[in-house]
Amino acid sequence: GRMGRGEAAKKAMITNPGQLQKNVKRAMRKLLDKKLIDDNPMVVEQRQIDFAWTIVDWRTFDPESPIKAFPGDAITKTPSALELLVINLKNAPNSAVHYACCCAIAYLSVRQDVRAALYEATVGPLMEALDLFVRRLEATDHAGLRYAICAIATELAKCEAGLVRLRDINFAQALERLRQKKMTKDPALEMIMDFLAAELRPKIS
Repeated sequence: GRMGRGEAAKKAMITNPGQLQKNVKRAMRKLLDKKLIDDNPMVVEQRQIDFAWTIVDWRTFDPESPIKAFPGDAITKTPSALELLVINLKNAPNSAVHYACCCAIAYLSVRQDVRAALYEATVGPLMEALDLFVRRLEATDHAGLRYAICAIATELAKCEAGLVRLRDINFAQALERLRQKKMTKDPALEMIMDFLAAELRPKIS
């Protein structure tokens, strides 16, 4: 279930890409604009969750690249939308926020330019994205979050460069350690983990 979607769901579904882009930008401003930042951690968490789902809604109706639609600005040190998802994943203590961020990242990672941004970054927040996915995967008992991170890895594994990076960060070993934990059986999670384990095995030439 999507946390905090109650209010949004009551409103009529917006399908206009221009309006959805505005919604994403507004949600980003609420997290970045000094004048709008809230001291209450609960408010901040809810805004982080709203931002992630706003990105998902936008992506559903707009084929534009999120990297082009919501770029960062190095001069004003404003992160891009993709970077902000990774920053929230890193800084938020709450697994509901982690879950929303990873769902959004998985959804965006269907695009090759987003995948490349995640595994090629050598500076900035995206540089640590892959290690962060592993850390969050190992630290959580949230089945949805585990699945969302595996979904991101499945997208990254679609090209050789992504596979190489997943092997670099020992993603297969992280999955193996996850299997050793006493987990409630989750057939969907088992399936995606089996698929990833098979993809990550070094190919014998």
